[in-house]
Amino acid sequence: MTTSRKPGKAERQRELGQMIGNVSRAWRYEINQRLKPFGLNQSMQQVLMQLHRNPEGLFQRELARRLGIEGPTLVRLLDQLEKQELIRRVASPDDKRMKYSLLTPKAARQVALIEDAMSELRSVMMQGLSSDEIEAGLEIMQRMHQNLLEHDEYCMQQGQEKA
Repeated sequence: MTTSRKPGKAERQRELGQMIGNVSRAWRYEINQRLKPFGLNQSMQQVLMQLHRNPEGLFQRELARRLGIEGPTLVRLLDQLEKQELIRRVASPDDKRMKYSLLTPKAARQVALIEDAMSELRSVMMQGLSSDEIEAGLEIMQRMHQNLLEHDEYCMQQGQEKA
């Protein structure tokens, strides 16, 4: 005779952690598939969206911090985007050694197409979820993120102070 046991908290936490990873990988894969026709990937898209949200431009150090990536990784992305004429790098008038990045007019057109593709993908991912479920999921993910931000190692890697 088999008895069904309810999974314990630790087991459910492990499953939730795995599911977060699974959703993240599937999301990244789908984004990359949708961006491929534009000659972009998710990393490049994230750079473009940060610059779109900051039309005055961002210094490379600040952009790397916001994206949670190392400077050399960002430089490679910026090189690729500059080659595609989607960004331009400008020396700071105050310190010629410091550069900030700006979107080009060509990028503005691309960003609109990217936003449409991302909106469509979000709709696919959240199909069948109620507004209440989306709100609850958002609150849970925000709490998990805050827990990680309060963890010393994560804060140091992201260049953030503990909350």
